[in-house]
Amino acid sequence: MENETIMVLLGFIATLIGIMTPIIKLNSSITKLNTTIDTLDKNMAKNQNDIKEHEEKLNDHETRITVLEKRW
Repeated sequence: MENETIMVLLGFIATLIGIMTPIIKLNSSITKLNTTIDTLDKNMAKNQNDIKEHEEKLNDHETRITVLEKRW
């Protein structure tokens, strides 16, 4: 009886290790992906603000050029 119980416990532990290892790796990968997505989101927000600033400057320059062209 003791040998059978030990074998069952060892089988159970081996099965748990076999199942838990991929789950832990998957969890690690998901965490890395979330971090990367957060970083990309911040960069995109910054880029959008930069684009808006450039558009405002460009529109201001176009207005100035239009005013100068009317003077000629």
